[in-house]
Amino acid sequence: MATHAPLLMAYPNAQLLRLGKYGLEPTTVEQTDHYRVMREFCADPRGFVEATLAE
Repeated sequence: MATHAPLLMAYPNAQLLRLGKYGLEPTTVEQTDHYRVMREFCADPRGFVEATLAE
């Protein structure tokens, strides 16, 4: 299942795969772009939005 839903990605024993340079590669929730972006947003929502709009 292709998804960006954090609840599904964190499901116990879920196998996460990322499409990399050499095909599908195993990954963890913490290594996904979705997780990193959400973590950055939650740490500083106002700063995140300001930085995003400034680009």
